Amino acid sequence: MSTKPIVYLEKDESWLFDGETFTPCDLSAVDKYQAGASMPLSSIQVGSFKFSSSLNETEREIQTEIKMHEEGGLNSKIEYEISSFAHTLESENSTIVEAFACSHDDIHEQYGELARKTRAIDWLIPSFISYASYYTREGTETKTDLFYYLDEDQSYAVLFHEGKYIAHRRTLSLEQIAKEIGVDSVRCKHLLSKNALIEERYSAEESLFFDQLQLSFSKQIEKIVHTINHKRGLFGIEGIDRIFVDFDAKPLDGIDTVFSAYGMDGIEVNTFLNPKEENVAAKKFSTARYIYLCANDLLENPLNLSPYERLAPWYQRHSGRLVFVSAVAILLAMIHPAYFYVNSMILDERIQVLEKNVLVMDEKTKLLSAKLNRLKTEVQHNRETVGTIRTKNKVYQVTLDTLPVLMNARYVRQKMMYDAVEILKDYKLSALSLDQNGTHSMNIHVIADYRKRATIAKFMKKWMQTGYKEARTDEIYLDESIYESKIEVLR
Repeated sequence: MSTKPIVYLEKDESWLFDGETFTPCDLSAVDKYQAGASMPLSSIQVGSFKFSSSLNETEREIQTEIKMHEEGGLNSKIEYEISSFAHTLESENSTIVEAFACSHDDIHEQYGELARKTRAIDWLIPSFISYASYYTREGTETKTDLFYYLDEDQSYAVLFHEGKYIAHRRTLSLEQIAKEIGVDSVRCKHLLSKNALIEERYSAEESLFFDQLQLSFSKQIEKIVHTINHKRGLFGIEGIDRIFVDFDAKPLDGIDTVFSAYGMDGIEVNTFLNPKEENVAAKKFSTARYIYLCANDLLENPLNLSPYERLAPWYQRHSGRLVFVSAVAILLAMIHPAYFYVNSMILDERIQVLEKNVLVMDEKTKLLSAKLNRLKTEVQHNRETVGTIRTKNKVYQVTLDTLPVLMNARYVRQKMMYDAVEILKDYKLSALSLDQNGTHSMNIHVIADYRKRATIAKFMKKWMQTGYKEARTDEIYLDESIYESKIEVLR
């Protein structure tokens, strides 16, 4: 199968890439060949969703877009490009969809000016997905691999299993690591490039830097390991077989030791290099190769976030064909009755296009209608739940408002009872009953032998000395040598 080169765009430069080598070219080459570039991870929003395998591709794409707005944090007022691919889980009869979205605002900010010059950018790919092109190299073995990209302004780890992307994790860039440690980013890169993560290579003066560097990497690798563990059950992976370090063509010795601290031993560590041109960055090569494979239909399920669609020549567009056929039809109308037949063909073609559009719109309308009804039900349920919660809150609030009063009343009643017991004890009197009437009064039925009539009077006086408003009795009477009195104490 014959292939065509692509125009690889990066910043203000462009190259013609034939799958192996780069040749500088002018932007006018975009008129002849497909063009592509990459979007940084910082501009991309990611979502992972599980759907039933019974959904067809169109239904899944619509559901994915809905989920990205509902759960992926997309703003309904902003226009996005969304691309995704699916992993089929045979054991669960379900499909895991990894979706990637980039706002048109971010895309235009980075490539709007360039797109005005080229009039088309056929491919805009997420930068981290480019490592998929590694597995198209001849003789490449597919294992469970981690590609660790470390650069001045961005850094991430990408996990592949059997040649397929399954996860990524954003990590600290060199600038962020340097800022965290508190050193100059140039010095940080120099020391890391020279000594990697091997403690013995650092001098005594650099030991503090190494300790902080190791701590920073340890925190990043802990996050990566967490992501790997999250994917274990879904994809049946045991761990990592290989790590490919993409750090300006330099090794990162010692990184396997950090992984060992998190239970991942025996990992093969490789430096990710450009297999064709040593003076060209490996990242640039893998990105251009991914776009090259996409443009030539050599890669399964490619990702594309480009809104800059290339328009076909006017005579190949539907409108161009209509103009051409209409012109022929008019000419035929003047010379032959076949005009009506040709005109009928034009109308039939337009009807077929419209019918296809109607079917797509009907499908979307059904899905959105079902979604709307479900949301209405959820809103009604939430309103009822909120109403119930508000009623409970009112009850709780009333309880909270009256609780101090209740607690104070309890305290007052207890104090009156304790005072009664203490005063009875002081005067060696007995009581047949102690009856409290709320917090304001108490009835005490006092008894004493015939010699303690005066003690009952002292008992009543003591209450008022203690701070009570009044202690009164209707009578003190003698019953078989025992004085009895029903005393009412008022607070």
